[in-house]
Amino acid sequence: MNPSDVNSNSIRSFAMASLVFGVLSLVTFFTVFLPLINGGLGIIFAVLSRREDRVFPSTSWWGIVLSAVGIVMGILILSYAVIAILIPMMTDPAFYQEINMMYKNSYGISLDELLGMH
Repeated sequence: MNPSDVNSNSIRSFAMASLVFGVLSLVTFFTVFLPLINGGLGIIFAVLSRREDRVFPSTSWWGIVLSAVGIVMGILILSYAVIAILIPMMTDPAFYQEINMMYKNSYGISLDELLGMH
């Protein structure tokens, strides 16, 4: 087997892995953390697929684009989730008590006890 064939196969494999992780980052954007992990892996595999002449295969470019979009969507969902919970918790005492009770029912300790407020 020719060494250039092995190198070409590894470049194609890394490029395809980049594309797969890019698609996964888009599919899992609603899970908050998975698109960040999948998108990061997609970008890493795209960088690893770069040829000696510093050119990315087209599959790698798509992997980079999809990974970046997945990462951005994951960050937007994470930001929305934090804002949607924190702002009402700080401004509405009834909402805070509801979250406090849900936390106590789920974990056996209230949010107040966890934060050292009681």
